[in-house]
Amino acid sequence: DALQRGEPIALANSLGVSSVLLDRLMAGFFTSEPVLEAVNIVMSVLECLTTSSTPAARILGTAEQAMLTADAAHLSRLTCLKALQRSRPMSQYDEGDPDLNIAILDIIRSNVQALMIVPSGGSNQGTKRQSLMGGGTNANLSFQAPLPGSRLYPFFQSASLARCTPSNLECMYRDLTALSEPDRAFVVALMDELHSLLLESRANMRDSAVTIVISLLQSKRGIMSELLVAEVTRGDRSETIDIMNRGGFGALLVAHEAASYAENVNTVKKKGSSDDPVSE
Repeated sequence: DALQRGEPIALANSLGVSSVLLDRLMAGFFTSEPVLEAVNIVMSVLECLTTSSTPAARILGTAEQAMLTADAAHLSRLTCLKALQRSRPMSQYDEGDPDLNIAILDIIRSNVQALMIVPSGGSNQGTKRQSLMGGGTNANLSFQAPLPGSRLYPFFQSASLARCTPSNLECMYRDLTALSEPDRAFVVALMDELHSLLLESRANMRDSAVTIVISLLQSKRGIMSELLVAEVTRGDRSETIDIMNRGGFGALLVAHEAASYAENVNTVKKKGSSDDPVSE
């Protein structure tokens, strides 16, 4: 009902519920079905906030939508990452949950662009957020909190459990307001999870992991370069290890782009043939 109506406080409360589910998920409370349900709930809020045809897109103001969308993407990232971890084997006697694993991978693969909506770090972005939301003092943080008493503050406080817990309690997840580079943190953590899946014997898991890596190479090339290119010092010599451009990851991206180009060409040819009266 909240997603259909698109009311700001209802959407903020939906995010707050999602943050409670995330907190309990990270505490280890859920089995596979509730884990997947927690992911689906927070992703449904993110989809509502990022789809132009929803009531939220028509009703929310620019500042409200920017703030809630950033929170939704952050909570979705953390929920997907934790769900992915929970699906993997925890010991040599634990088989994990392959069905949950592939379900979470498919959700991430289908929503990579939406998951990247959280603002990037840096003083320019921090200043912009502060100006937009009417508060915040640390320009190094990518997500600035609105001032107490401001119009946006009730939505801000409702959107995350971490913002309304007593001082003697601590949430299991880090709030977006505490991060200076949320994009980088997410990509690093996701690549750590994908590393073993790229070597997975099951083709469906491996293919989904490859597709996600390709999306990251396309949308976050700078961060991926930082991860895949390194200067290694050996004695008095410095050597560049570059698996981005000289290794399999760069070749993976080129192969994908070539396959996409070939597919587009074939589609155009087929369409042209079907429109040709001679061929009919």
